[in-house]
Amino acid sequence: MSLPPEFSNDISQRQASPRVISAFSISLGLILLASLGFAQSVVTDPVGFTTTSCLSNSDTLVSIPFTRPQAFVGSVTSIAGSTLTVTGSPGWTTNQFVYAQGSQPNHYYLLVGPAATTNPKEGHTYPITANTASTFTVDTTSDNLTGIPTNAQVIIIPYWTLATVFPDSDANISYTPTTQTRTFKTQILIPDYNATGINPSAAAVYFYSNNVNGVGGIGWRIFGDNTTDHGDDVLIPDGYFTIRNLNSAPTLPLTAVGGVLTKKLAVPELTNATSGRDNSVSMVRPVAVSLNATGLNPADGSFVATTQTRSFQDQLFIFDNSTVAINKSPSAVYFYSNNVNGNGGIGWRIFGDNTTDHGNDLLAAGSALIIRKAANGTGLPVYWTNSPTY
Repeated sequence: MSLPPEFSNDISQRQASPRVISAFSISLGLILLASLGFAQSVVTDPVGFTTTSCLSNSDTLVSIPFTRPQAFVGSVTSIAGSTLTVTGSPGWTTNQFVYAQGSQPNHYYLLVGPAATTNPKEGHTYPITANTASTFTVDTTSDNLTGIPTNAQVIIIPYWTLATVFPDSDANISYTPTTQTRTFKTQILIPDYNATGINPSAAAVYFYSNNVNGVGGIGWRIFGDNTTDHGDDVLIPDGYFTIRNLNSAPTLPLTAVGGVLTKKLAVPELTNATSGRDNSVSMVRPVAVSLNATGLNPADGSFVATTQTRSFQDQLFIFDNSTVAINKSPSAVYFYSNNVNGNGGIGWRIFGDNTTDHGNDLLAAGSALIIRKAANGTGLPVYWTNSPTY
């Protein structure tokens, strides 16, 4: 998924790691059905929570397996370029879905839902850049709206931000503020989603200032700027972030509460024509999902199979948050065998074992993943569409 333009250079960090797909300790509860009324919409998706233990003196790689409450659910009547008109008369105010610092703290995206006819863009997401009373415009820089039928469902959802995942009230509950930059406590690192190679460094690092260095004020700051508020900066839904607790910042739980996504989600995988490329991704699913059920498969190009281990194709890196480490290495690397080396059979395999079927291995809710796409000769993106298993 693309970042809104103003966040195209936002933070990132890559760390690889786990073997077991219980990337972190999670307590999951689907606790109620919510009926949230918005113009032209009634939302009845379940609500749930997860709890992740963020270890002291360690990195914890996290994604939020929920969405924020949906702001609108309706259907499309027409599409012109990057502007969509919706059914009915929602009566939106001009640009109510556009971020305005100090007055409108949310950034919104469009999720394309199902349609009564074929919808090749079901599950695709687009940042919203403008709206009128019954239309909204999206950023199509890295995608387009071609093929979306006029009866398609459309859903408007606010992005998670630093301040909504880590509110001020959770200081010393889910994260530890920093008072001196010589002894950073909790840092939040976001992957470089636009990196063109493998093993990229973080694009940016955030920390929570408790009047850092005596002049920084209170709130989320970015490394290199101790005074500007970054609490409204976006955390994209199909990505992840790293919580790094330094200088004996204690182990604290991060509890995420939100809506359970019951729609498909199409995650873009960027590629290079002649070299490998890492994609920092996740699934917005609050339950464990087997590799066989992820939707990653050779048939649609979302995960290219390997026939010879001397020339691995796509690889899936998993992270283990139960180990204490900074800059973790992968604890497991998976690939999809197409009778690898002539005797490996068909299906998911793990690096170092070419014959055992790992298709039933589970990815825990909120797992952070890296998909290393092999060179594909074109450099064009492919989409991984995952569907709910619940």
